[in-house]
Amino acid sequence: MKATAIRFDEAVTAANEVGKITLDYFEKLANLQLNAARTYADLAFTNTTAALQVQDFDGAKNYLGKQAEVARGVLEHIAKDSNEVITVARGYAENVQSLVKKSVGEVAVKKGA
Repeated sequence: MKATAIRFDEAVTAANEVGKITLDYFEKLANLQLNAARTYADLAFTNTTAALQVQDFDGAKNYLGKQAEVARGVLEHIAKDSNEVITVARGYAENVQSLVKKSVGEVAVKKGA
């Protein structure tokens, strides 16, 4: 009966550690999403403001000429944001995997003892 209690305590401890890692992951992911939303909202606001300031053919030509640069900037932000999400997700997976290996190793050692 004592072995069951110890394993339960170990399981609870491991679950708490996974919970902390997961909470940290979600916090990082939420911050990435909020920052991305701010960035894209600022880009949209700036671009819309520029469009509303067009008053003649030359202004329209100038505005439309800058749209390739705007699109390039958006794509760069998307690539950067995607890489950050991949990095955070990879870190999460590595942390959980490390924790599982550690827990399995501890159980194997205790079982053999």
